[in-house]
Amino acid sequence: KQHLLTHIVFKDFKCGNCDYGTNSKHNFQRHILKHKAFKDFKCSDCDYGTNFKRSFKQHIVKHKVSKDFKCADCDYGTNRKQDLKQHILIHKISKIFKCADCD
Repeated sequence: KQHLLTHIVFKDFKCGNCDYGTNSKHNFQRHILKHKAFKDFKCSDCDYGTNFKRSFKQHIVKHKVSKDFKCADCDYGTNRKQDLKQHILIHKISKIFKCADCD
């Protein structure tokens, strides 16, 4: 039932700062935080700021010096498993789509 509401053209909650609209009060309240000038979570290593704790935690990991996840095909390293998975696709795609004129 909740998912079907996403397809309704008329949106009960519309943002006054952009064209975002939704029928979910929860999603609307989360969206409004994006426009909030003061950021609840600020990085001490750079100028990044956010109102979302989860986003902040993901950002902080980027500043970590040691990289826990390393690519076996190149020197890429990251602290996020998901970032490594995304990176590995680059190597897989380049092997699948090879140019007959160049390779």
